[in-house]
Amino acid sequence: MSKKNIAFVIYSLNSGGAERVVSTLANGLTKYYNVTIITFTDIPPFYELDEKVNVVYCFSNLQPSKNFIDSISTNYNLFKQLKVKSKALSIDLLIGFMTNTNILTVLAAKSLKIPVLISERINPKFSILPKLWSIMRRLTYPSANYLIIQTEPIKHYFEAFVKKDKLKILPNPISSVHREFKEKINLPIKENIVLSVGRLSNQKGHDIAIKAFTKLKPNNWELHIVGEGPKRKEYEELIIKLKMTDKIKLIGRDNNISNYYLKSKIFIFPSRFEGFPNALTEAMYMGLPSISTDCPTGPSELIDNDKNGYLIPVDDVENLTANLEILINNKSLRTKLGDNAALSVTHLEEDKVVEQWLKLISESLN
Repeated sequence: MSKKNIAFVIYSLNSGGAERVVSTLANGLTKYYNVTIITFTDIPPFYELDEKVNVVYCFSNLQPSKNFIDSISTNYNLFKQLKVKSKALSIDLLIGFMTNTNILTVLAAKSLKIPVLISERINPKFSILPKLWSIMRRLTYPSANYLIIQTEPIKHYFEAFVKKDKLKILPNPISSVHREFKEKINLPIKENIVLSVGRLSNQKGHDIAIKAFTKLKPNNWELHIVGEGPKRKEYEELIIKLKMTDKIKLIGRDNNISNYYLKSKIFIFPSRFEGFPNALTEAMYMGLPSISTDCPTGPSELIDNDKNGYLIPVDDVENLTANLEILINNKSLRTKLGDNAALSVTHLEEDKVVEQWLKLISESLN
């Protein structure tokens, strides 16, 4: 029996949480379907893709819209291209990722009379949509076969306009790449590194990590922040102002993130809000004792305070400093929390989450 053709639709395959999830799911689903990823722009894939995954671009060098009219024109052209590409590839089911893309994906799928799944990756309470897109979301989302979200609070938000039986909570998968790294014989030696991973943006709260680490100034320890974003210059200036250039490193983007998890001793996740905390789940899976803000949404569903990590209030420098000091000075506690963390997130392994997606895809195709 020939495999069905499914396609993920996402703006780009640049670095980022949603892009990592699409790449991981696409790789995991190639055993069962012919998998294509349709992107709106031709940025090369940041994360490794299985050679069987087909990547198709709608446009090369897509530029941000200059005004409202330009936005309407661009999105109409994207909708048309999405239809053309899907028809040419004989796609049997579309899977959209991210709000604007989801809306266009639903419209294209309905026009082609094929099933569609959409996946919301952010916490909508903290995402301000332009009014037109907000209206379009309310009009299109109910037409999808399923809307996939990551947490209960996000589910409650969408219950206002999407039927409950169409809302499915599926966690983000932890890429099998991390498991493969864990199983390597020659693991890197742990260094005195406190690690934080995430985009350099206000949402991710790295300024809190910088201030807390500076307050503590632990001997022979460094803070490494892996990620890139609009706050880089501001954080560089803050690090210089605090005279911590020898202790705090902004690493930038790196698609070999597993190596950073393995060589670090402590992980901190200072986010102000999340859809689902990918970096936190990865760090826990790699056995890192973690300190996370109790931000909406996700961390409190992963961390049982004092058992497999620490939860602290958002923007609380003092609390982060205190918990960091405890972990830096207590190796046996680091080991205990790290071991408990790794065991607590095994249900998020790639193959287990892919199984849940398979069920929804199969139901939608039938």
